[in-house]
Amino acid sequence: MNQSVIVSDPVIRQHHAGESKSFDPWLLWVTLRRCWYWAVPVGLVLACLAAFAVLATFEPRYQAQHLIEANEDYILYRNVLKTVDDLARTEKTIFYNEIVLRPVLSDPALRAAPSLRDPDSAERNLRNNLSIAAAGSSARMMVSYQDSDREYAAKICNAVVDAYMNQRSVLDQKRVAILEELLDPEIDFWKNKVEENKARVRELTKTMKGYDPSSPLGFTRNESRIALLNSYESQINDLRVDIFELEGKLKLEEMEKEKAATQKPTPAPIAAFVPPAIEVTRKIIGPADIAGFVSADAEVINAQQQVQRFESQVVKMEDLGTWRLYQSEYADAKKKRDEWKETLAEAKSAAETKAVTELEAIAEADYQHQLKQREEKIASLRAAHEETQRIERQNRALEEAQQRTETARALLRMIAEKKDKIDIIQSQLDKESAKFTTLLDDSAKLQFAQDDLRRATELLVKLEDRKAAIRTERRQANAVRTVSVATPPKDPVEDIPYKKLLGASGVAFVIPLLLGLLWEMRTNRVTDSTTLDTSRGIAPVIGELARSPSTTAGRGSKGRRVFQESVDTMRANIFLSKETKNSRSIAIVSSMSGEGKSTAASQLAISLAKSSGKTVLLIDADMRCPDQHDHFGLSLEPGLSGVLTQQSTLDEAIQTELGDLIHILPAGRLKASPHRLMSPESMKTLVHDALERYEYVIFDTAPVLSAGETLAVAASVDTTLVCAMRDVTRMDSVIRTTHRLESAGANVAGTIFSGVTPRQYAYRYGDYNYSNFSSLPGAPN
Repeated sequence: MNQSVIVSDPVIRQHHAGESKSFDPWLLWVTLRRCWYWAVPVGLVLACLAAFAVLATFEPRYQAQHLIEANEDYILYRNVLKTVDDLARTEKTIFYNEIVLRPVLSDPALRAAPSLRDPDSAERNLRNNLSIAAAGSSARMMVSYQDSDREYAAKICNAVVDAYMNQRSVLDQKRVAILEELLDPEIDFWKNKVEENKARVRELTKTMKGYDPSSPLGFTRNESRIALLNSYESQINDLRVDIFELEGKLKLEEMEKEKAATQKPTPAPIAAFVPPAIEVTRKIIGPADIAGFVSADAEVINAQQQVQRFESQVVKMEDLGTWRLYQSEYADAKKKRDEWKETLAEAKSAAETKAVTELEAIAEADYQHQLKQREEKIASLRAAHEETQRIERQNRALEEAQQRTETARALLRMIAEKKDKIDIIQSQLDKESAKFTTLLDDSAKLQFAQDDLRRATELLVKLEDRKAAIRTERRQANAVRTVSVATPPKDPVEDIPYKKLLGASGVAFVIPLLLGLLWEMRTNRVTDSTTLDTSRGIAPVIGELARSPSTTAGRGSKGRRVFQESVDTMRANIFLSKETKNSRSIAIVSSMSGEGKSTAASQLAISLAKSSGKTVLLIDADMRCPDQHDHFGLSLEPGLSGVLTQQSTLDEAIQTELGDLIHILPAGRLKASPHRLMSPESMKTLVHDALERYEYVIFDTAPVLSAGETLAVAASVDTTLVCAMRDVTRMDSVIRTTHRLESAGANVAGTIFSGVTPRQYAYRYGDYNYSNFSSLPGAPN
């Protein structure tokens, strides 16, 4: 027999914990299969309660909508002022800015709205209930607000839009003023340039004396060259006008960036903090608490002891009949007993009064402690929530700043590109002017000066026209305008909160299944033979037994056929295996009761008897809860108990009514401790005597973890097989059983996995129909 090293239970638990860390999806099916009969009804009840709670707390909300569109109208000059391309995306930031929300929150008439009544949550509710979205096109924007009061929903929505319109008007006027400020220096510069060119023309005209500017010498020859110079000057002028506009936009972006850096960051809509429901209960002082306090009172205990002392003296004198001889002592004892009873009653009364005061104080202190812990936990969760929201706002501010930086970079890049173009064109202009100047005479110089004057005048006129256009178009309406104002909605957003109902009901319905899943994960039952094969510390699976068919199953039914096939396959695996083929004595053990060891033992004995043609002895060694005699319809006594107590011989106790293939030794009636009866020496003697009479001996034993005498049986036989039942046996129980058997010197050769459904067994190993011969009594019918 194999001798193995003893492994302590903590090691087993540590190993088992390491194996159970990974989640097996098969547990979902196991949980549904094992828990559906109670989880589904409970889940339905919880789902109904959750749905009722949602409906009971549901408050209809109304959504008012205000439609806005970009104003693309103009008075005389198109595209002078900037129009908004994507209205909802570009203007959303302004709506959530404090400059828009502050006037709404400071209006006393609006603070009466249900969503704005609470000063602590008014701003948060205003941000959360307000939504900005595109309305069919990029030029239209829908501003919506939700409130439980339909009138206030429309009022607050219109108030928000009005505040936005005011701020939008201020921004548009400021933008126009900046553009005008940028144009004034350039207009002054080109006015001086025009005056300089006029003076130069007058000087050249005076020098020429009588020269006719309308017919200069060599004009025809230089006409094409002059036209080229004019085109260069026109391109430069157009580029300078573009640079003026880009610099204006750049200045606006810089102002917005400085304003954002100095102002408090504007938070976007944030999720409201919902404090968790932490139940706090105050202990109610009951009669049991008072009674416990009174019984522990020192004075009460002392008085009780004295009463018992004198009561015992009185009873003892009465029982012995000595009270007649010692009447004075007897009377004195009774008197003191009665006095102490009165003292006990007074002590109990005082203790009860004291108990109420002290227990109430303890309950109040505990209640205050719970309240403090709840407040601390809520404060901690609130701080964590606010920190998360702060980080989100900071990230959004960084993104906005990055967008502004990218816009400024794009403007700078465009300005640099246009300046580069001006430099290139100017260099070409200077080169052509130099060539042209060397060829000019005084009359050509005069015409060239006149062309410079004309070009300067044209640029000055363009700048003045641009300023006039800006002044003209600034009189029109704002960049955005109202299409339709918000009106009180007739219908709520939703009559019934279907999403919340489905969500709450679904979560409530799943809760029992989740509890069942957690329980299955904690118990870690064996659900498949692969789990046993892949687990360390457990002997390999030597056979799988199909579920035992019911007594009503026909002789040729599939369940019976598959069951008998699984028994024969297990027997073949045992006696054809190199390690166990020479075994003559086998013990079938299990961790706990109800794991199929008795069925496995009886069916293995029957199959072995049929296959070998030799008599097999089946011994029921479970004297605590014997059942083999019931399976085979035999009498219980004298049995194994009579043999071990030497009240009968082995031959007298063995029952041979079943024929020559299988003999039964029942457990007998237990009349002494099984640990004393089933000692290692007595078991070895029993096995030796049985093997002298029979070729094979099969033991059905008591559960290992609840009956230590099974270790003596396992240590005395050639082979021990551990039985595990599908969906019943726990992994840690199998591991502990295996290690206890090995530490006791048992040869644990394999594990029997029982309880497999006939369908699963046939799917894994096939189903081969064959003629079924008669079976012995005790086998499934």
